[in-house]
Amino acid sequence: MSKIFVDTSFIISLFRKNDSNHQLTKKYAYLIDKNECYISNAILIEIITVLMKRTKNTQLIETVYSYLNDNFFIFNEYDIEDYNDKVFKIFKKYNQNTFKVSYVDCSSIIISDYLNIDAVLSLDKGFKLFSEINLFELS
Repeated sequence: MSKIFVDTSFIISLFRKNDSNHQLTKKYAYLIDKNECYISNAILIEIITVLMKRTKNTQLIETVYSYLNDNFFIFNEYDIEDYNDKVFKIFKKYNQNTFKVSYVDCSSIIISDYLNIDAVLSLDKGFKLFSEINLFELS
């Protein structure tokens, strides 16, 4: 059993049937059942906010929230000492001349290191920039 950190993009696509990556995420959803999966509070906030904004479906939001609570360890990233300083350092590294990756995406590096995560599961192409993590390749 591996430890996997799951990004917002994967979970949103899994629950949005009209998402262009929905079939792909359904194909890899077994990873959540077969591994120890983590999200952070920031990921939880992104998922709920984006899904509500895109679907305006409160019943779906409740289903997703229950799914996250039942299937993921929701990690409190503020348990990491100097968390924001560490994330900001990564954010500066990858966004020197132009915006490439979000602050929350950069936080995945710090959290993955802290939790000894084996792989990150994301559809976000920005994650391919991160040399500090092992990105699970979806195809």
